[in-house]
Amino acid sequence: MGRPDVIPGDEAVCATASADPIPPIPRRVEAVLNAVLIFSVVGEMVVIFADVMARTLFHSSLLWGEEIAHLALTVVAFVGGAVAYPRGQHMAVHALIARLPAAWRRAIAALVDWLVLWLSLFVGVLGCPVLVNRWNDRTLILGMSLAWYLVPLLAGTVLLVCFAAWRLWWQSRRTVLIMGAGLLTLLLAVVLACSLWGPWGQGPAVLMATLGLFLVLLFAGVPIGFVLPLCSLLYLYTSGVAPLYSVPINMQGGISSFILLAIPFFILAGYIMTEGGMSRPLAEFVQTLVGHLRGGLLQVIVVTMYIFSGISGSKMADVAAVGTSMKEMLRKQGYEPAETVAVLATSAVMGETVPPSIAMLVLGSITTVSVGALFLAGLLPAAVMALCLMLLIYLRARLAGRRPTPRVPWREKGQAATRALPALLVPLVLVGGIVTGIATPTEVSAFAVAYALILSVLMYRNLGLADLHRILAETAGMSGMLLFIIGTATTFSWTLTVANLPHMLVGLLSAGGGARSLFLLGSVLCLVFVGALLEGLPALLVFGPMLLPVATQLGIDPLHYSIVLIIAMGIGHFSPPIGVGLYVACAVGGATVEEAARRILPYMVVLGLGLLVVAFVPWFSLVVPHQLHLGR
Repeated sequence: MGRPDVIPGDEAVCATASADPIPPIPRRVEAVLNAVLIFSVVGEMVVIFADVMARTLFHSSLLWGEEIAHLALTVVAFVGGAVAYPRGQHMAVHALIARLPAAWRRAIAALVDWLVLWLSLFVGVLGCPVLVNRWNDRTLILGMSLAWYLVPLLAGTVLLVCFAAWRLWWQSRRTVLIMGAGLLTLLLAVVLACSLWGPWGQGPAVLMATLGLFLVLLFAGVPIGFVLPLCSLLYLYTSGVAPLYSVPINMQGGISSFILLAIPFFILAGYIMTEGGMSRPLAEFVQTLVGHLRGGLLQVIVVTMYIFSGISGSKMADVAAVGTSMKEMLRKQGYEPAETVAVLATSAVMGETVPPSIAMLVLGSITTVSVGALFLAGLLPAAVMALCLMLLIYLRARLAGRRPTPRVPWREKGQAATRALPALLVPLVLVGGIVTGIATPTEVSAFAVAYALILSVLMYRNLGLADLHRILAETAGMSGMLLFIIGTATTFSWTLTVANLPHMLVGLLSAGGGARSLFLLGSVLCLVFVGALLEGLPALLVFGPMLLPVATQLGIDPLHYSIVLIIAMGIGHFSPPIGVGLYVACAVGGATVEEAARRILPYMVVLGLGLLVVAFVPWFSLVVPHQLHLGR
């Protein structure tokens, strides 16, 4: 099954690297799994809509709806996360192994599949006693056994074992056997050493060894969703500070937040809007407003990305939608693809804090920061970043001798505004509904899906039933991958907390005087670097819950600090040479990574300066939510 253009080229950077082609899983198996996932996504949306209608028309909520919706979300997370593995949708770092000889890549690919197989088998075995212990515990409304919420996790581990075995079957027998025997020997050596001399407690040596393994596995191309629980298991086993069944418990608990129900909906809305053609009217309208400035269409990209980020909620959807719709216009006017990619990628960084944002939803779900306050807090910082980019584009265009184009007559502006109005209403309604308390982020995201469907099918007429089925399947797979990472990142973050890493950070900062400026600079550098390694969102999941309490202890407003973290994460995600987002932008814009990396450097410098302004002037983040009495 082909993937839509929302995230083109992702396979090149997210798939498990292998020198040998591996056939996809059988079509019938994939069809059955797709049907289960689509049913879960649609069922979740129906339940949310029914709850909204019941509250609106009959002033009564469907109290059981949240329990059913959470069960559907668990299916999407763990079954969808498993399905994403053979499709190559799981995020991984391949900057290093892609340059190795074919024989080395084959060996590493076999090792990765063996690791996934053993890890999944082990997590599944650990989860069985937890399921049995929860069998008699019941939910409050439906009286449903809590064990059912663990069933999708166990089903996902079974599927992962099967998929990993399928991949191993199609690889070189000799390579598979050698790598399997080597891994088994290493595991037995760890077990023997821990039995004879361990466990070693919470000493820094165990933590450093765990973090070292984390980096080794990451650069070996192991998908981040599997590196996180593997390192958690290693630390818990060698330190003995907590039982190993804490891993499946935290994986399931990590996706129990009601806010996370919005993720599949915002991803689905982004897919529908992208393929439904909603970005082109927006780009044409913005062109009538700022197209006369020096840098013309590059200025249009920045403003359009700001607006479209407030519609789709997904930076990848923004890059694909805006880049694809404007690609032909840019080519006709002689803009170089590498320059276009640089502006497209850096504009997507700005879009990280334009509501609705998946990064904001996730951060709000794992911390005590209000999602509504985050949505408002991100508006001005994103505008600061946009103005920085537009000023640089203006200066570069002036130095290059590009002349400004004539202004568009007001009549044409009005016509373009009329065509773009249906899309322009989306961010106003989404943010307004959440901030005023009329609807939750989950309910608003469900509305975004319905609205996008109405516009794409009835007004723009760019979607058919076959397109919708494909989009639903891709939404389920992508949502499953993200939610799977959220569950495993929650486990790893909990493990680091158990290892007293936050306490060590506080002690380190105290030794340096505990200065806020030092902490802010350190946070920015850390999130930029780790955001490039972990694809941004996993970095936020791991470090957000750990760093926010430290920031609060130092007197930094958690709302302001959250915005700084999100922007820093976004810069890392699009930074060369290993930022996954840059590869996606290159695939959309039709430029090589080497060309784009050279052109993007000045824009990254400007983004860095803009981030420092936002970090050291909290007013930009706090003035809007405080004026509306949020985030205090």
